[in-house]
Formats: sequence, C-alpha cells, structure tokens
Amino acid sequence: MTRRRLGEIQRAIFAALLDHPDGLDAKEACARAEALCPPTAFENADYPSSPGARRYPKMQRFATISSVKAGWLVKHKGVWRLTDSGRGAYATYTDPDAFEAASRVGYKKWQQNHVPATYDAAEEAADAEAVRLEAADRTRQRRAWLIRGANVDGVSVLPQWFAEGFCSIGWRDVPEIPPGTTRAGIAALVKESTPDDSPVSRGLATGVLDRFHNVMRPGDLVATLARPNVYVGEITGDPLYTGDPLTPRRRPVRWRNAANPFLVSDLPPDAADSLRGQMTLSDLTDHFAEFARLGGVEVDATSELLRIDAVVPTPDEELAEQLLLPLDWLTETVELLNEKRQIVLYGPPGTGKTYLAQQLCKALVEAAGGEYDLVQFHPSYAYEDFFEGLRPRLDPDGSGGVAFELVPGPLRRMAARAAANPTVPFVLIIDEINRANLAKVFGELYFLLEYRNTSVSLQYSDESFALPKNLYLIGTMNTADRSIALVDAAMRRRFYFQGLFPTEAPVDGVLTKWLTRHRLPPEPAALLNALNDAIGDPDFAVGPSYLMTPRVGLPGGLERIWRTGILPLLAEHYFGEGRDIDAEFGLDALRERMGGAHRTDPSA
Repeated sequence: MTRRRLGEIQRAIFAALLDHPDGLDAKEACARAEALCPPTAFENADYPSSPGARRYPKMQRFATISSVKAGWLVKHKGVWRLTDSGRGAYATYTDPDAFEAASRVGYKKWQQNHVPATYDAAEEAADAEAVRLEAADRTRQRRAWLIRGANVDGVSVLPQWFAEGFCSIGWRDVPEIPPGTTRAGIAALVKESTPDDSPVSRGLATGVLDRFHNVMRPGDLVATLARPNVYVGEITGDPLYTGDPLTPRRRPVRWRNAANPFLVSDLPPDAADSLRGQMTLSDLTDHFAEFARLGGVEVDATSELLRIDAVVPTPDEELAEQLLLPLDWLTETVELLNEKRQIVLYGPPGTGKTYLAQQLCKALVEAAGGEYDLVQFHPSYAYEDFFEGLRPRLDPDGSGGVAFELVPGPLRRMAARAAANPTVPFVLIIDEINRANLAKVFGELYFLLEYRNTSVSLQYSDESFALPKNLYLIGTMNTADRSIALVDAAMRRRFYFQGLFPTEAPVDGVLTKWLTRHRLPPEPAALLNALNDAIGDPDFAVGPSYLMTPRVGLPGGLERIWRTGILPLLAEHYFGEGRDIDAEFGLDALRERMGGAHRTDPSA
C-alpha cells in the first residue's frame, strides 16, 4: 500500500465525518467514505488468510490508526468523530501524500510522549485485528538482522562479503546442516561436534545456527557493523555451506550501501543501542524502518504501521461503576501505566490491589487483544525463577543422565509473546512485589526497567535482550508487610506508585457504595471507619474487601468475619504489646465508641 493510498483512505473518512460534529456509527462512516473513495479490485476482495473478511473495511481501520494517535480522530464505543485538530488537518493537508505524512508525524509524537489516545478497548481491539489481518496477508513480515563475524582470525571478510554478495557465520566444527533440519536436529549436530563445550555454549550455537538456517528468509534486511559505519543489504537466497575456513556458512545478500555506509550516530538512540549486543546474529526487526531508510531500501508504506506501539486503553464510566472507583482516578492510573510501563498499587490489607490489577487487565488488556499473567513474589524467589535459569532435566538421548537446560521464567515467556505481537498490550502482574529481594530477582533487568530503549547482555544465555515496549508490569505491595518508605530508591525510581488506603480517596467510600448496591445495611461501613480511626495508622488500616461479602447481612455473619478475619490480623500486628485486642477493636467496643449504634445481626 502506498503512502498516497493511505492518505486517500484517511481523507475519505474525514470527509464523511465533516458534517457530523457528534460523529457517526463506524460502519456508516466507512460506508460513506467508501462511496467517496471506491476500493480497487484488490482492496474489494477477501483476505486470502481469512475468507469472508473483506479487505477494504479493515484497510479503512488500518489507515486511520495514525489519525487516532495524532489526536485527529476519536473512536469510542462504535462511534467515530473528528476533533478540532482533525478538522484543521483536513483543511490544511489537502494533498493525500501531505495528509498521510502529517498524520504519521503526529503518530510519532504520540509514540515519544506516550499521550493516551482516545480509544476504548473494543475499538482498539478492532484496529488491532485490522493490523493482524494486514500482517497475516503478507506471507511473512520482513525482518531485520544484525550479523557479526566480519573479522575472522584477525582477517576482515567484509571486502569479500561486498564483492561476492553474501554474509557468513562460522562454527567450522559443525558439519553441513541439510536443508529442513529442525532446531532439535541442529542441537544434536552441535552436541555431537562439540562434546567438550558447555551446555550454555552449545545452546548459544544452536540458537544462532537455527536463526541463520531456518528463521532468516529472502527479503529480510541484514546489517553489519564496522564502527562507526553500518552496512545494510537484503538477503536474496537460501543458506549455503562452502567449507571455507573463513566463511563456511553463507547467505547471498544484495548489499545496498557498501560504497556509502551510514554512521551509527545517524540512527535514533534506541536503534543505535540495538547494535551493542555481542551475539553473532540478533534481531533488529523493531527498527526495520530506520535501517531500511538509511540503507536505501524501499519498503511498503504500511510496514511501520504494522509495528505500532500498543497502549492499555482508557477506562470508561462503565468500568468505573463496576469497580466503584472514580473514573478520573482510574484514568490517571492507566495513564501512569502507559507513561512509565511500570506501576505499583500499594496499601494495607483488604484494599483490593490484586483484584483491581486483574480487573483492569480483564476489562482493558484482554479486550484490546492482549494478555496478562500473574506471579507472586516471596522471600525465596530468585532471578532463575522469574526470568531464566539452568534447571536439571533428563538427558533426551535416553542415557538416563542429567543435563542442565536453560528454562525461561514467566517474565521471559511473556516478553517473547509480547515481542511476537507488538500491536497489543501484555501485562505481568507481580503480586506482593516487595516480599522478594528485588535486586536479586531482577538482576540486570533492573536496568531495563528504567531504560526501555536499550538492551543488556543476559547472565545465563549471554545474548542481548530488551523489554518489549508493549510489555507492562503492575506490582502490588502490602504496606502492612513493609512500608513504602523502606523500598530502595532504585525501585521507586523505576515504578510509579499509586496508593490505595481505606481512609483516603478513592477507597474510603467503596464499602458504602457496595453495601448500597447490594441493599445491605450501612453499619459495616461505619464500623470499618471506627476501626481504622482506632488503629490510627494508615499503613495498617483495614481495607473494605474483608466486608464486601453478602455474609455481612446474614445473622451472625458480620460477627464471624470480625472474629475470624479482622481480629486475628490485628492480634498479629500488635503481638507482644500486651494489648487486649477484643476490648480495643471488637464489635462491642467499636459500637460503644460509635454511641451505641444498633447491631445489624437480627439474632443479637
């Protein structure tokens, strides 16, 4: 799809909406725009990968993504509406090329500033589906690779690469790999050829050889580095085995800028950082557009949009009502998450921190086509549990011996899924985040939490790794377990912190709202307020979730919750102080303090 065609489709949508300040139903807007800008035969057909899915309506969604990110177009609950800036853009950029270019500039500003787009989850999911169909329709998205190894035994092979049109890697001890050999087959060849190498070293060799033989494809970009110069080419054929001592394994390449390389400093900072890794072959696909542009490679105008940054959609009134929380507070929380990509919900027990994190993910992340998962930290949790570590496994050769395998943890598994689906958000919820030794658990990943545009070498696999931009972390922290003041400065700098305290907004009115919704007496809310006044410590106030159960309205229900849930919590907190917990915090004492309020227990 050309840039001009993207601009034509966008302008047709805008023209259909100009006379409707309150917007139009999305289907009607697209139908009117189609009459103004009819599809070609190609655009009018179904996607080959999805029979029954007509291409043109999806292209209309796909083409307008940059307009939404630029703040020109609002998509909300099935209605599309132009903003004032959108109307101004339509009047200013009358040429489709200029219009598309300006919308793309607005999109890039949104990427840099993390300004929330006016999207609801359903609309964002529909746009993500359009992106998925466009990506799937291309038999395979072109990828970009960094290949090292230009200096072999002190000899630069770059002149030979450029003159004969290829790139190469080594591993001379490994024999020729027949076409179609799977990764498992390559691993067996590596093990047989290099029996004295460590399991980690053999694993690295297997990964590189598999990428070179099975993952790289004709049409992919390849870049190599001879600092400060960067050379870019296109792979034109399948792998070859020559047996040459310097260049035994080759891929044919059409080098595009061998005579005129660009400088590392010409790249944006995050793309330049991707060249720092020490792996022989590493993935540069996140920066495909930058390397293609500087290397003089022409690409489809849609390729950049196929890797749009994902955000967690903005919450709406319906979700706020469901959670009994103010919409402005929920919106701020999601904005903080989108801005830094890491947030901690902190507060005392019973304030719904974990529940809130999961409900936000269910309502917003899953609705946008993304995924979420939850892991709970504890004092014995380590880097090997969280990210990756060597684990004993029975040797697959059937000998009965034990081999050590590098096993990915929950963060690495989710990072892989997020990297494979860059247009939708992925969230890892870390429950009780402050109960583990965070420096020990995160290791070198601590750096990546602050510098998302850079990569680091991993301690086990020794490969370059960066956290995907569409991977978010939500931590929960119990202040009764450990005060936020005790969390080290490095942790606080890497996360935004959003408090949930029973005596403060937005939590202070939740129990009253919940009781009203379920037509239950208001006394439990008054008792909880009296209890927290008596405790007098906001870090250890008791949250409303203890009482958000229909049992509080049953005979003896409130008393049982108080006796078995709340008083033992207080007894543990005040252990060793010689205080009479029941006399201070029991229901009778609190009711007396409240002026003899009537019991809700009909049997009392």
